[in-house]
Amino acid sequence: MRGIRICLIAAIALGVAGSSGAAGPMVLTGDGDLYRAVTRDDQVVITARYADGTVGEFFVPQSGDALESSLQVGVDEASGAVYVVWQKSAGMDAELRLAGYLDDTWFGPSTFAGGDGTAAYNPAMLIHRNVAEVVEGVDDEGEPIVSEITTTFLHLAWWSQVSDEDPGLAKYTGVALRDTGEPQFDLMEPVELFDLLPWGNACFEFEASDNLRHPKLFIDPQSGNPHVFATDLASCHFQILELIPRFEELDRDFEKRRRQIIILRHASMIALRPDLPLKSGNLEVGTGLKIVMHWDDVEESLLYYLELDPQGASEPKALALDENLNHEQAVSLIRELAKR
Repeated sequence: MRGIRICLIAAIALGVAGSSGAAGPMVLTGDGDLYRAVTRDDQVVITARYADGTVGEFFVPQSGDALESSLQVGVDEASGAVYVVWQKSAGMDAELRLAGYLDDTWFGPSTFAGGDGTAAYNPAMLIHRNVAEVVEGVDDEGEPIVSEITTTFLHLAWWSQVSDEDPGLAKYTGVALRDTGEPQFDLMEPVELFDLLPWGNACFEFEASDNLRHPKLFIDPQSGNPHVFATDLASCHFQILELIPRFEELDRDFEKRRRQIIILRHASMIALRPDLPLKSGNLEVGTGLKIVMHWDDVEESLLYYLELDPQGASEPKALALDENLNHEQAVSLIRELAKR
């Protein structure tokens, strides 16, 4: 099959190393540059505050009808390319677009989901650069001959619906970037994150609310691999899937080549809680994929948090924010809790 082959497997062991760039409405690079995506005059604008104190603005071409709440911006720190994802329009006309900026040049925007009679919305993006070593053989002295393969992936997740009556499902794709920074959308193969677990209970007792339609992407600090966290209404679980880079051998025109593809592996599952505010909630990931979710109650000056567990039995707790405990300190405490 042509394209990035994305498989679902039971278990895999693969040593990899790499770097990653988180995405959201704002992103801070390792060099201290801060990028933010906003809408202005019906156009997406990326503002940059560089570590040296200078500022910049980049107006994204063909970005009308963008929903500001959907904006995601990320940076590939190896190349310096900046990427922005947004949802165009709403309802069954919703589609997802992506544009990139490198060396004073825009590429895209490209529609990567929706626009084909289905609605695509609530995008999540994560940039991950994977560097892996491959043993090609041994030299005359019996020492291994090692080469490196480096691939930067745009990991994308979103929610998809085929009609207003359809509750929808989460989708994921991993898109490799060319050396020019352009995503290889022509090789993209989205995966439906639905009905993958061989166990669970169908969710008949409640409707699929908007709370459940927000997949999340994150990096596991232990493995260094990206993961996707998404609702599976077929099994009534939140599922966590590890996104593992793996080699694929290509034999074209009598020349053997290697490329990296993405393998999906079940990492964990959590009983579904329809009351969790996934739209506004943030995930803190700790040891053994322990996940603590937190969200703000601005009116009450509270920071709620909840440890996500397989039984869904944990109840939310709250930290009161005042002059003795500000928001940043409270989030730091929750991050430490996730590491225990």
